[in-house]
Amino acid sequence: MAQKRNGDLDGYPLQRELFSSVRLYLQHWMWRRELGYVLHPEIPVKEGMRIADVACGNCAWLVDAAREHPTAQFDGFDLSDAQFPHSGWLPKNITLGTMDIFKPVPEPLCGQYDVVHVGLLVLVVEKGDPLPILDSLLALLKRGGYLQWDDADYGGSWVRELKSTFTQRGLAVVYDTLRTIPDDIATPWTLNHMLAAYELINVLDEPKGSANEWRELYERAVAEAEQGVTMRMGMISIVGQKTQQAEV
Repeated sequence: MAQKRNGDLDGYPLQRELFSSVRLYLQHWMWRRELGYVLHPEIPVKEGMRIADVACGNCAWLVDAAREHPTAQFDGFDLSDAQFPHSGWLPKNITLGTMDIFKPVPEPLCGQYDVVHVGLLVLVVEKGDPLPILDSLLALLKRGGYLQWDDADYGGSWVRELKSTFTQRGLAVVYDTLRTIPDDIATPWTLNHMLAAYELINVLDEPKGSANEWRELYERAVAEAEQGVTMRMGMISIVGQKTQQAEV
């Protein structure tokens, strides 16, 4: 049974409707186009290894990664299963489940994964502190395993400081990049962010009808976008290896 769809019910700031999933597919394909990879090539993939995608949403990243690495086992986790595809259409090497990354990782999952991937938690991280989430991700990883974190640079300091945060927790950083958005993808990139903003306004409206000012700002932003104004939050991608000295 599908779980709660809208963020006002469980803390997720956006929606989990049909158009939300369409937005997530567009977002994933643009990220793949610009980064040039799904799972970073510095991460060695071997037959039978276990790979977790946390906050997997509609599983767009999982499906592409599972197709590229058919001998690995992929497990996707999200707070809600509302956007999970029907199991009949998933690659056979994918399983899905629910998990709250702000709560202790279930004991049977601790230390079970060779690779953990997470992406686009910039609106989920609380009080600008990614450490609670990072600690949960590290709890899933085996010693020697790899963590890949892809996120948007909204100008928040914690995203720019992910490399030092990884080091603080004992991860050896093997790859780290900040990509800017080129002109040829600026329009779809802006449209994707506008769709996310519209979802955010709808979530604000649902409990109290309190988003009138936001709606006015949104309409102004739409008008500006039609005149060629763009929104270009950069892409950050970092890969770290869990060493023997890692704290979790």
